[in-house]
Amino acid sequence: MKRYLLVAAAASVFVLAGAAVDKTARETVNSIGLTMVRIAPGSFEMGAGSEPLPETILSAAGGVMSKRPSQGDFDETPAHKVTITKSFRISQTEVTIDQFRMFKPDYKGNPEHAPSASGVSWNDAVGFCQWLSHKEGKNYRLPTEAEWEYACRAGTKTPFYSGNTAPAPGAPNAWGLKNMESGVAEWCFDWYGLYPSTPQTDPVGMAGGIARVVRGAGLDYRKAAVNGNKLYPAELPYFERSSNRASEAPVFSSPEGNIGFRVVEAPMPKTQPLPVTPTFFSTDVKQTAPELTAGPDPTKPYYHVRRMFPYLGDRPMATVGRQIGMAPGLGITYHNSAVQVCPNGDLVAAYYDSPRNENDPDQTVLSMRMRYGTDEWDNPEPWPDFADAADAAPVYWNDHGRMWLFFGSPRLVGAPPFQYMTSMDNGATWSAVVMPNLLGPVGDYTPQPINSVVRTSTGAIFLPVDGKGGSSVLFTTTDDGKTWHDSGGRTGGRHTTLVIGKDGSLMGFGGKNTNIDGFMPKSISTDGGKTYVKSKTPFLPLGSGQRPSIIRLASGRLFFVADNHNRPTKREIPGAFVALSDDDGVTWQKRALPPEITSVGYVTATQGPNGIIHIVTSKTRPHEINIDLNEAWVREGGPEVPTPDTVSEVKSYRENYPNGSARVTWSGGVAPDGRFLLQGEQTFYYPNGRKQWESSYKAGKKTGTETFWNTRGQKEWDREYQNDGTYSWRIFDPAGHITAESRWKGKDLVEVLPPQGAAGEK
Repeated sequence: MKRYLLVAAAASVFVLAGAAVDKTARETVNSIGLTMVRIAPGSFEMGAGSEPLPETILSAAGGVMSKRPSQGDFDETPAHKVTITKSFRISQTEVTIDQFRMFKPDYKGNPEHAPSASGVSWNDAVGFCQWLSHKEGKNYRLPTEAEWEYACRAGTKTPFYSGNTAPAPGAPNAWGLKNMESGVAEWCFDWYGLYPSTPQTDPVGMAGGIARVVRGAGLDYRKAAVNGNKLYPAELPYFERSSNRASEAPVFSSPEGNIGFRVVEAPMPKTQPLPVTPTFFSTDVKQTAPELTAGPDPTKPYYHVRRMFPYLGDRPMATVGRQIGMAPGLGITYHNSAVQVCPNGDLVAAYYDSPRNENDPDQTVLSMRMRYGTDEWDNPEPWPDFADAADAAPVYWNDHGRMWLFFGSPRLVGAPPFQYMTSMDNGATWSAVVMPNLLGPVGDYTPQPINSVVRTSTGAIFLPVDGKGGSSVLFTTTDDGKTWHDSGGRTGGRHTTLVIGKDGSLMGFGGKNTNIDGFMPKSISTDGGKTYVKSKTPFLPLGSGQRPSIIRLASGRLFFVADNHNRPTKREIPGAFVALSDDDGVTWQKRALPPEITSVGYVTATQGPNGIIHIVTSKTRPHEINIDLNEAWVREGGPEVPTPDTVSEVKSYRENYPNGSARVTWSGGVAPDGRFLLQGEQTFYYPNGRKQWESSYKAGKKTGTETFWNTRGQKEWDREYQNDGTYSWRIFDPAGHITAESRWKGKDLVEVLPPQGAAGEK
């Protein structure tokens, strides 16, 4: 349990910034017993400094979390000057359990974090501030992130307000504030986002987002090495530092959670929030799709493979990758795949993305898109992301045009079994993050959704989630996500992939580190997941780093893909396989994937309207791959279909804004392999008529010069494609100067070039 020591100030007068300050004149006590401390205006350097952190801070996180970056996390930079122009009062401590009960009488609190209220949602913290404002006729609110760090630092520039060593619980800083770097984590007002590089005055954060800022502690836990108890990042110095940032969905609350809050008494700054820059994944997404059913001849085998991720070789992603234009926070470990076809024909994929080891607190979900009519995946981007909470286990699902993204936070204190977002426009915009409203008893679970979601003929949705040990659980909703419940039973394996049987039963296949008579288990439920009949499949069992995928094809057959080998038991049959079943898994027609595919790992499959089955692999380092094939290939096999270089029957297309102006114009036709591929110029426009993104295609491959502009008409980046398959990628600053340039061949980074100076110079 975290101990809170009540440490009193030694005297009523102390020194800040060289001036004697009378504490009694600065502190007031409000109607509910909160001591409010006046903070004078001033300036400070917000964010992590350039000096490496002391080893005592870094080593304290090692062994529980992976070793932390020596100068702080990427989202703590760049350090930038912030000016607070008006004084404000902030509560000396967090709101207590008893004080929060005045607002919410049924709140129980968690003795582990007493006396502070904890497990409180951002929404309820804001509601408390509104209640207190009405009660006293004053302006109470949450502190902005800048106000929080300014008040915490109290004039210091060291990792903690107490220097290089974390303060004792309850020890005050120079302002007299307590527990800002100990105790519970604390909500701030701001939407979470990356810092600007320019000085800020009274900043209020981003204009929107999916998560609100959390300060004062991390959010994940691991088992302590000594006694097996939970060890909270709030007890690890690295996550208590003045500059450390975390974030969570504003709806997140949990009796076990470690997020509380303190309040500010002051009007809200009138500063405009920073604009939100959307991910490229959600930028320039078409809403119409011609020729969706154009595809290979279903009577002839079709097989095609492409790589998915950029590969830097031995160059570090955190430095070189970010320097040349990769998204900040992109890691090097990609695992636990998801893939789905959007209503517009785009393929979307997701993985978890870690800078170092699995379940690192900086682990995010990453999402990426292969746009319909192209033959290449866009670069991956970390999204969605809760900072200092290891996000994992993404699952995309196309529910008759409504896209769902499920994911989990396996080590978040008080995590629900899953969380989700939805989109009605092919992933261009998304709902807020939803935490499931769980009704009825909930058994043991691990917050990791599995790669399949199904809707039954009655309209019920079933989502498989890891259970404990060698089992999985189905969570179900009959009201489109308003409420969910644990179906009660447990399957015969962890990571069970799910499909609906022809008779309406729920059929689960596979299970990590489980077997029946030496074979992969199958679990069938005819009562909505309450009970299962378990039997063996003809496939070998799977182990660590492995998970199968099963889907119902448009033909009515079952399609299955998995590894041939079980790593832990060393029953090595190299490679992976695909299989078809006409009789709901009683018998299978199986075919090995080509020998160069030694593993598919945590694999996921889906099928498009044109009959192509799309497979994405995981843990197949160094190159995760996307395999496209059809049923004829599973039955007959055959070589890879060559990449086409021509298209025919080219047509032009256009989408408009509501006012009739062009949003995007493009053209495409049918390739010899039957697919619809882009051909010629494609241009997206801003509502003001300026170009946003322009690229040219030859049979779905980019050619010539590709350019992206911001809303002001300034070029942000371009790529120049050569006939030999190489291209140069250049990043520009607002003045048009090249700030980064790199040369690539396909997905491989060939060379990082020095900036060339002014735009266009060589």
